[in-house]
Amino acid sequence: MFLRVAVFYMATMVFSGLLNALQAATGPSPDLIQLVQFAPALAVGVMFLLFRRTTRVDARFTPASVAASRSALIVGIVVAAMLASVLVHLIAGRSWRAESLPFPFWALVITMVIGAAGEELGWRAYLQPYLQTRFSVLRSSLVVGLLWGFWHVGGFAHGIAYMGLFVVMATALSVVMGAVLRDARRTNLVVATAAHAAVNLALILLFAEEDGALFPMAVLAVVWTMTAIVVHSVVHSRARSVQVRGAVEVEDRAARPARLR
Repeated sequence: MFLRVAVFYMATMVFSGLLNALQAATGPSPDLIQLVQFAPALAVGVMFLLFRRTTRVDARFTPASVAASRSALIVGIVVAAMLASVLVHLIAGRSWRAESLPFPFWALVITMVIGAAGEELGWRAYLQPYLQTRFSVLRSSLVVGLLWGFWHVGGFAHGIAYMGLFVVMATALSVVMGAVLRDARRTNLVVATAAHAAVNLALILLFAEEDGALFPMAVLAVVWTMTAIVVHSVVHSRARSVQVRGAVEVEDRAARPARLR
């Protein structure tokens, strides 16, 4: 397992470098679309080539109502967390509104969804389910979150503190997505893309954290950590309750006298 995770991550990093070079050479604005977001998807292609028989991607769809309900749930969580971050800024007397949008909002929505899907095809549709074949949902989410966070190596340009806070936020967000996706079979890519795109849009609309400012990144890291703790606790508690009810029902059926037929 370690070998495959290492191969996937190395392939992601290699493709990231190539795509960044391509973007610099061809000139599309990074404010609109970042080609590097497709590196995880390309890395999945490498995994198919090297480990074709055992590579699985959880990108298929269940009924639209399931995907829609889970997507609405996680987008609602994102909205609540971002509003909480704005509230902290207001209480602290800090500016929270980012500068004017560099492109029309509708164009940003389209490109954010496309870019998020490119990333999540690797992180949540491939790597998360693969890790969950051996580890718990929480542990898998933590590993994916750490790898995902450190993959954003550009954050080091703003210093170790900024990058550390960013990794904390990314890991916490990964835990939230892992918890919501816990029982959402075959909707990983849809739900994860909705969450990822919603977070990116909120960051563009509300915060200037990409300028390297520590305060907004610290607020986001703390708020998302608290959100992850709450969401994981609720989902874990519900899962335990379902298991207990299932065990009780089995015992009740076993205790009933057999009927003659």
